[in-house]
Amino acid sequence: MSNLNSFTLNIPKFNDRTSSELIPIFAYYLQEIKQTKPFSAIDINYCFNELSLKPYSNISAFLTKKSKGKDIIFLKQKSGYTLTRHSAEKLAKELSMPIDMPVSTALIDLTIFKITPYYLQKNAKQMAQCYECGFYDATLVLMRKLLETLIIESFERHGIDHEIKDNEGMFFYLSGLIPLYLKSKKWNCSRNLQNNIIKIKKYGDLSAHNRRFLAKKTDIDDFKFELRQVLEEIILSIDYYNWDRTSN
Repeated sequence: MSNLNSFTLNIPKFNDRTSSELIPIFAYYLQEIKQTKPFSAIDINYCFNELSLKPYSNISAFLTKKSKGKDIIFLKQKSGYTLTRHSAEKLAKELSMPIDMPVSTALIDLTIFKITPYYLQKNAKQMAQCYECGFYDATLVLMRKLLETLIIESFERHGIDHEIKDNEGMFFYLSGLIPLYLKSKKWNCSRNLQNNIIKIKKYGDLSAHNRRFLAKKTDIDDFKFELRQVLEEIILSIDYYNWDRTSN
């Protein structure tokens, strides 16, 4: 199944829409999903053909018409068209598509996660997005989750994950994982990591479990440097580049 086919499966009443209604939807797919920016009438026509649908009679004229006037949908560029910001956000809501919030380095430089598996990259991005949106309790909970996952993968990396499991094969809670991580002989924890790893757990626990605690931006800002240092050190010690998971 093509990416376009998969995209249309999540669109409400897709098969009931007219060809003119599909043009903005295909534009959204091209611009936001496929990252074709700007897109052209040929690109839109390709989407119709890819799905074996009868295309709109004159796509070029439609794009031109909807790039003029008060309620425009498209912006005319030198080599094609782009959706207006308002149109893209409206379509994202209509199509039940999450809006991908831009992420800066305000909380942490996400490039340190480039060598990690996709689920860690997604977690880290969500953490940064929550911080930039002012969702500070969510930021700390995701921060705690990242730390817990990285500790578990550290033990899995060396085939010693049995050391952090109970008699039923379940992983210990973070309170039990941290002391075992710090005393393991498989890696050398820096003094900075030993001093700061508890901060991440402390605030993560408060946001996750204390109903009267409401995190503030300053709570996180006070240890942003320590956060990066702890996570980056663990990531580097795991050495994802050379980890053959099939051998475990």
